[in-house]
Amino acid sequence: MAVYRHIFTPLKVGKVTLKNRIEVAPMMPMIASSDCGVGLEMIEWTRALARGGAGLVTLGDTCVDGNLSLAVGHVLTLGFDRAVNDLNKLVEIIKRYGAAASIEVSYHIADQSYTPTRLSLREIKELIDLYAAAAARAMHAGMDMILIHGAHGHFISQFLSPERNQRTDAYGGSFHNRARFVNELLAAIRDKVGDNLAIAYRISGDELVPEGLHFEEQLAFVKTIVDKIDLIHVSAGKLYADQTLKRMFQPTYLPRGLNLELAARFKREIEIPVTTVGGMDLDLAEEAIAAGKADMVAMARGMIADPECVKKAQRGERDKVRPCVRCNTCIDRAHSYYLPVRCAVNPLAGREAEVQLARPAAVQKKVVVIGGGPAGMEAAWRAAERGHQVVLFQKDDQLGGNLRYAAAAPFKKDMQKYLAWAIRKTNSTPNLTVRLSTEATAENVAAEKPDSIIIAAGSTPIIPDLPGIERENVVWAGDVEAGRAVVGETVVVAGAGLTGSETALHLALQGKKVFLIDRLSLAEIDKAIPFFNIIVLRELLQENKVVTCTEVELEAITEAGVKIRDREGASKEIPCDTVILALGLKPRQEMIEIFAGLAPDIYVAGDCNNLQGNLYKAVSEGFYAAMDI
Repeated sequence: MAVYRHIFTPLKVGKVTLKNRIEVAPMMPMIASSDCGVGLEMIEWTRALARGGAGLVTLGDTCVDGNLSLAVGHVLTLGFDRAVNDLNKLVEIIKRYGAAASIEVSYHIADQSYTPTRLSLREIKELIDLYAAAAARAMHAGMDMILIHGAHGHFISQFLSPERNQRTDAYGGSFHNRARFVNELLAAIRDKVGDNLAIAYRISGDELVPEGLHFEEQLAFVKTIVDKIDLIHVSAGKLYADQTLKRMFQPTYLPRGLNLELAARFKREIEIPVTTVGGMDLDLAEEAIAAGKADMVAMARGMIADPECVKKAQRGERDKVRPCVRCNTCIDRAHSYYLPVRCAVNPLAGREAEVQLARPAAVQKKVVVIGGGPAGMEAAWRAAERGHQVVLFQKDDQLGGNLRYAAAAPFKKDMQKYLAWAIRKTNSTPNLTVRLSTEATAENVAAEKPDSIIIAAGSTPIIPDLPGIERENVVWAGDVEAGRAVVGETVVVAGAGLTGSETALHLALQGKKVFLIDRLSLAEIDKAIPFFNIIVLRELLQENKVVTCTEVELEAITEAGVKIRDREGASKEIPCDTVILALGLKPRQEMIEIFAGLAPDIYVAGDCNNLQGNLYKAVSEGFYAAMDI
């Protein structure tokens, strides 16, 4: 408790007093029903977040226009009176666990040609009425707070923008006129709800593009609305500018809390409470509040990774908090593809309605797990927690498998924390015996007399049959990251996927001259990687002078370097000291045959059965294997 003394102090916002300074930030999990109703999935998702101990739970991105909500589907809405009944179910759940209930309201149209300039005066009045009616519905549903989304270039923020708002009437031109719309909107909401709802406003402290809104203008704007709101919620960036997405969805390659200093600047200038959001964790939250940089900290991805993180922190169990790796699997699925939310490290996220899967086993069984990578560890401790007797065979002297290589670079601190957590969890779970430096064989597995076997034996690197591939200066990327390979000053990395690109960046940061080559185009390579991550990784590679050559074939490794051939058939040589192979991994499917028939039930999980494995697949498959026993 003493470690997190500041985040566990109450905070008054309007009439509501929050039990602590942590907010479950608004999210768009895409698990409402197709007609925007609240079903079991949404109820149990909300329950998990509320039960975890945060002082405020904010339901996310809820449109004030019912027809816009229906056009998307699977999102909450405040556009119809019937929404009150559904939202009240969620309010009851949130308050049952002592948290205050909040809802983020928005009006977002992706069509960039749709600007405030196009609206008639009648349409402006109708939009204000939509917000006021939505606020009234939130109040009738029992909400304590409403968060108006005016950040990230959302439509209402565009009224303040001289670039987006070209009006010449009372809603355009001067700063005062451009601020008029939001002031009238907030006044209309307050007129509807009085002080029964606290009103928060979400803003981009800086839109981070030359033509965007910057801090000074945003601060001046906030000072015009401060008498109508109870809290300011500070983010950054603009949805329409890809280069700013990294500040909204900060990936693992960037430091945490990049928006905190913007929040601190607002806090120095205004009297109402200030919330910061963006890549925060509990340690950083404590530091921020202790330093007076913010009054409250909003977290989304950390809450998805471990909904119980606040309670664990309050009990002094910080080592038990499952870390978020900031891989953005959750955001990429929901925002890019409108798929239900999932998490790479928490397989129950978005599947809370299936929580019965994790119930204790009806019959205790002997389970052998082969492989101690992320799939094997997840399978082993989950099966053991259900009451099975589990033995895990790991051929190396450490747990982790290929995840050790993926976590090795200094900019992969999030993954390093997760790996350490997974190893601690595996080693500390009762009913689970870990046998390190023990290769699983048909004989020693059979000797355990298993009822079930989970094969999570991982994968091996793809080594192409090319002239010169046997040279001593040709090494695998995993050996480089593990520190087992000597690397020269000029390097060619073959394979520009995630592994190769991260290896290239790691070496470039050491001052090496790096060439990154691949037979595919970047567009083909990058489509398999969350967009919010890859734009940052490509930027960093460029900043660190990595030379990227795509749509070329690796022909041979020579004494002087590598020979490559482009799509027109022209060959050239790149001089280098070391060639690093990052051409992917192949499943160890032969392991499945070795253990066939040694137990009544055999399951396969992770890279040994995936052509394109990743942490999300490994953990999910390990989890389901354990649940199915």
